[in-house]
Amino acid sequence: MDNKWIETPLPELYSRLAAAPFYIIQLILCIGYLIFTRKEKGCLIVIGKIYCFFIVINYMVALYFRFF
Repeated sequence: MDNKWIETPLPELYSRLAAAPFYIIQLILCIGYLIFTRKEKGCLIVIGKIYCFFIVINYMVALYFRFF
C-alpha cells in the first residue's frame, strides 16, 4: 500500500484542499445555508451554522497555504 499522503506536510495537504471540487461544492452549500438561515434561531440551526463557519474558515486557511 502506498502511503505518500502520510508523509506529505500539512500545508501541502491544505493547498490541495483549496482546489478539491467536492469541497468547493460543500463550501457553496454552506455559504447558502448561512445566507438563508441568518435570522433563524434554534439549537439545530446554530449547530449547522457552527459547522458552516468551520468549513469556511478551513477553506480560507487552505487558500492561504495555496497562495503563500
